[in-house]
Amino acid sequence: MKHLLMTVIVAATLTISGCAQQQEPTEPQNFLTNDGNVNILWQSTNDYSDIEASVGVQSKFEKYLFAELTKELGKLANKHLGADQQLDLTVTNVDLAGDVQPTFGASTDDIRVVTDLYPPKIHFDYVLTQNGKVIKSGNEKLNNMGFLTDIQPIGNDPFPYERDLLTDWFKKTIMPVL
Repeated sequence: MKHLLMTVIVAATLTISGCAQQQEPTEPQNFLTNDGNVNILWQSTNDYSDIEASVGVQSKFEKYLFAELTKELGKLANKHLGADQQLDLTVTNVDLAGDVQPTFGASTDDIRVVTDLYPPKIHFDYVLTQNGKVIKSGNEKLNNMGFLTDIQPIGNDPFPYERDLLTDWFKKTIMPVL
């Protein structure tokens, strides 16, 4: 009887702990942002390498990140694209420059430490159209291993390294075909 009771307790404990450890599969999250002639679909953001917020609520940080990068690309693209042209990007991965590190109680927030070990990376597919006809399309895996050696103006830009990846790509890839 004692052995049976012990077996039931162990089995119940294992069953409960096994159920507690199982996580519900998360639905892929997609966000669509646009600025003039630029549309960006941020696809399956749960799978991105690193878009971790160091301060505040993660979902608000993500929306802010996506809106800021869209705005920065839109500033440049809308100067060069004609009214009948459209640039669509589907972003499949983002890895922000640096890495979020805990402060171990020194602060309530974590900090993002930016070093050469963690360069910015953005992966996406793109389509440039004019009057509905494809002018150029492709797949890009952008990164800048020397991002800290580039001259950066002092400013309040929240994502300067990622902005530079997108604007450099636009100047080298899209502008020549316009």
